[in-house]
Amino acid sequence: MDVVIIANAWQASHDNPTSKHQIAFELARMGHRVLWVEGAGMRKPSLGSSSDRSRIVDKLRKAFAGARRAPGKVDGEIHVLTPLLLPIPSSAWVRRLNGMMCRVRASRVARRLSFRTPVLINYVPVLAEAMRGWRGKVIYHCVDRWSAFDMYDSELMDAADAACCRYSDAVIASSTDLYKHCRTRHDRVSLVMHGVNHANFAAGLDAAKRPPDLPSGAIVGFFGLLSEWLDQDLICRAARELPDRHFLLIGRADVNVDRLAREPNVHLLGPRPFDELPAYIAHFDVGTIPFVVNELTRAVNPIKLREMLAAGCPVVSTALPEVEPYARISAGGEEDSFVDVASDADGFIAALRRRTESPPDADFRRRISDAVVGETWEAKTREIVEVVQRAPGG
Repeated sequence: MDVVIIANAWQASHDNPTSKHQIAFELARMGHRVLWVEGAGMRKPSLGSSSDRSRIVDKLRKAFAGARRAPGKVDGEIHVLTPLLLPIPSSAWVRRLNGMMCRVRASRVARRLSFRTPVLINYVPVLAEAMRGWRGKVIYHCVDRWSAFDMYDSELMDAADAACCRYSDAVIASSTDLYKHCRTRHDRVSLVMHGVNHANFAAGLDAAKRPPDLPSGAIVGFFGLLSEWLDQDLICRAARELPDRHFLLIGRADVNVDRLAREPNVHLLGPRPFDELPAYIAHFDVGTIPFVVNELTRAVNPIKLREMLAAGCPVVSTALPEVEPYARISAGGEEDSFVDVASDADGFIAALRRRTESPPDADFRRRISDAVVGETWEAKTREIVEVVQRAPGG
């Protein structure tokens, strides 16, 4: 089938590919043609921010360049389109205008590419209007509790989420919390959990060379976007109580992390290319998901959990609902659990201490990796294709 995906910037696929990027890669690999539409931001940019100004300039350049083949190594056919949209999501008429412009532009490019009645999959709530009047099946893939983000207008995002459900032929939710939420807004909702690029991360099992920017000694590792969901209080306390362990955080920060940088055994490495991550995880004594637990994160299905497990890395997490089932799975015997879920800071730090005192050997790492071998993005994308095929409309 031909698929139009409205999502975030394609550029993120290089060092921090989201679930949307992974699904697009798999669709293309299966032979489906994909047009990736870079949607509007969900907050008004600040002209005082150099990064926001840079993004505006980059979007304008891409908008006037037209549709282009996805850069980099892509197995299949993916095109990328950056429509010219107004970054003022707080305005109802701007949202309607943006949705219409996005729909018209994407439809024209799809026709030019000879797409046949393409399916529309939308991930951007503020572009709900793009879904209205689409000539083909319309799917809303809900991957976040949008109204719970501190950086967004809660009422606006809740209304946009409701509109996306209303305009959909079917809804896909990525966590149990989101599934229950979407069921209050649509009768046809499917739960499809996130997957993992298992082959990529399992390569870490054979990574012998230690990256040169890794400190020597026991490592507690994390990778991903350093954002509002990161529990900086917890990380700082753990770093102080475990001064002989190194706390390694890989990823771009979109919040102030100065307090983390002041801790002598906390290392902020910045982003690393996706293909290089397995070599780092191979030298984690334990991986961690140190998220605050609130309305936002209770709806999160952390991709990083499966990625660390695929690399053979045990994980210590705060009490996130979608992590807790993994704490009940062992990698061999009763004593061989590979995920610890802590309900408080004391339990979190105790689990880190225990894991770093007895780091996993090669055999245990391989058993951890094997436990998630069936949770690939290919398997999850096939589930999504089945949802699309069963959906009415089109």
